[in-house]
Amino acid sequence: MSVNDLSLTLSDQSLLKHLQSKKAAEKELAWEYAYKMYYPMVREAVCKNNGTEEDATDIFQDGLLILHRNLYKGTFREESSIKTYIFGICRNLWLKELKKRQKHNDSITDLTVHSQHEEINYLINVEVVTLLMNELKEDCRRILTEYYYNNKSMAELKEMFNVNSIQAAKNKKLRCMGYLVRLCKERGITPYVYP
Repeated sequence: MSVNDLSLTLSDQSLLKHLQSKKAAEKELAWEYAYKMYYPMVREAVCKNNGTEEDATDIFQDGLLILHRNLYKGTFREESSIKTYIFGICRNLWLKELKKRQKHNDSITDLTVHSQHEEINYLINVEVVTLLMNELKEDCRRILTEYYYNNKSMAELKEMFNVNSIQAAKNKKLRCMGYLVRLCKERGITPYVYP
C-alpha cells in the first residue's frame, strides 16, 4: 500500500489508528500521508506571513513532533479534526517565531504587529469556540463538525441527518451556528463566523 492508496480511504479515526500503530511500516505510511495532506496548507500560511519555504518545513516538522508527543501522552482529545489541530499548532509556532524575530528586527511595521495580534486573537477564539461547541446539543455539534471540520456538502448532510431537502439541511446548519454564535456572545467572544 502506498501513500496515494491511503489518501483515498483514510478518515481521521483511521489516520489516528495508523499513527499509533505498532507496525513500523503502517506508522511510517501514516506520517507520510499526514505530511502529504497537511504540509501544503502550512507552507501557504507561513509563506503568506513573512516566511520562507524552509521556515514552513521547520514549523511543520515541529508541529508533527508536537502531535506525535500529544498522541503518545494521550493529550490529543479529538475535539477537532487532525487537519485543524496540526494547522493550529503550526500557526501558534509560527506566531511565536514571528514574535521572536520581531524582538531582533525593529523594522517590522505596526501593520505586521497588528496582523499578528489579530491572528493570536483568532487562534484564541477558535479554541474557545471549540470548547463552546461541547455545550451544544449532539445533533448541532455533529452537523457543525461534519460541515466545518469534515467538509461535508449540504447534499451529504441532507442524507446524514435524514432531512427532506438540501435547504432543510442548510437551515439546520444555520440554526445550529446561530446557537453557537449566541453562546459566544454570552461569553464576550467575537466568533470567527463562516457562511
